[in-house]
Order: sequence, then structure tokens, then C-alpha cells
Amino acid sequence: MKNNAIIITGANGNVGSYFAKKYCDLGENLILIIHKSDHRIKELVNDHSDRIRVLKVDLSDYSMLKIKLAEIITETDWEPDRLIHTATARSSTIKSLADSDPEMWKNIINANLVGTFNILKTTLKYFKENSNGKIVLFGSNVSRIGLPKGTAYAASKAGIANIGRTLAAEEAASNIIVNTVSPGPIKIDDSQFSESYRKFRQEYYEEKLRETPLKRCASFQDIFGLCEFLLSKDNSYITGEEFFITGGKI
Repeated sequence: MKNNAIIITGANGNVGSYFAKKYCDLGENLILIIHKSDHRIKELVNDHSDRIRVLKVDLSDYSMLKIKLAEIITETDWEPDRLIHTATARSSTIKSLADSDPEMWKNIINANLVGTFNILKTTLKYFKENSNGKIVLFGSNVSRIGLPKGTAYAASKAGIANIGRTLAAEEAASNIIVNTVSPGPIKIDDSQFSESYRKFRQEYYEEKLRETPLKRCASFQDIFGLCEFLLSKDNSYITGEEFFITGGKI
């Protein structure tokens, strides 16, 4: 049994749960971080309880994240060596910056940027101890094209990409590889969103797909293939990059 482990945040989300299933099929030990619900990974966890641990925590709470992750690592004796950070918060309203609620704006930034800082600071401790670690952060194509009526989300995703670039430079000497994957539209289950937000997504996707040479959304497998390479032993040199998965759209 491998002693290494992959940490996946947002593990009950569309992308996170897909990655959890794929890496579970590959025989990996997994620490799956969720905020509230576990419906997408419940069966997976039940079927592979020897290789999966679930950490339920708000990523914006650094102290609790640090304590709970340490408890899992002590109990399992696993050595985390990879992090996939997919957790993200989106606005529940669709408004321009001028009409945005300041508290909502701050909450999105706090969840996405402070949450990213917290998970990185927590996991870096283990990576640095072993002088070994690979990290994939999830950004978005909106970091380079913007997102009308979604400024907080766009700003936070651009911030995440720049955290990745900076961290890659800071930790290169510790043999820690950091990259950001920034997809365009992905076909996901959006049933948890409000009707108005689903309509906004549909209109946005229709517009973007007209501009996409491949004329389709990215699939989970499209994204997984790149991330699998970036986190693998085959990648020892590519770091500090942001990869846009946009079906040929420049």
C-alpha cells in the first residue's frame, strides 16, 4: 500500500468528485476536503474507507483546517505529496461591480483567496518536510478575459493564478512544483444553482462556445489528463505556469 496521499479540496464539487474517483481507481490514498455536502462522494468513500478520509471544514478557518488535517495524517501515517485545489465560491447574484453588495464581494474574495492561502500554508508544511510536493490550483479563463457581472469571482481567479506563480518561485528550492489550470466553459451539473444563475451560465456558455474553435465545452477528462501529468513524476520542470483549457480560443 502506498503511503503517499493526494489532498483534494472541493471534493464534492463536479470537478473535485471526478478527480477523486479517477485517483481512487488508480489506487491512491485520498484526503477529500469538503465544506458541507458529500452526496457526490458518499458512495466512493463507503466503498474505499481504507484509502479515503473526508475532512469537513471551512477553508477560510485556518486553525480548524490545520488541526483536522494533522489529525488525519497522524491517524493514517500518510504523507501528502500532491494537492489539487478545486474549491471555489461563486456569487449568488448577477450584478455589475457598481451594483454589487460590498459584503458579498468580500465574502467571495475571502472564500477563494484566503481559502487558497490557508490550504497552501497548511499543506506546504508537509511538502517542505519531505522536499517534495506538487500542486495544481484551479483558476479560470476569466482571469484573462474578465467576467461581466462577476467581478469578485474573476478577481479571485486571477489572484489564485498569481499566487501559483509566486509560490512556484518561492518553493522551487524545496522541490515543490506549482501550476494553475484555468479552464473555459465546463459541462457540469448546475442543478444546485438558482434559476437565474443557471440562465446566466447558459447564455454565457452559448456566447463563448460560438467563439471556441472546437465548439464544445471542456470535459472532466480533458482537464484530468493535464492535471495528471502536472502532478506526476514525469513533470519535474514545468512550474509557475497557468494553463488555459479553452478548445482553441485565444
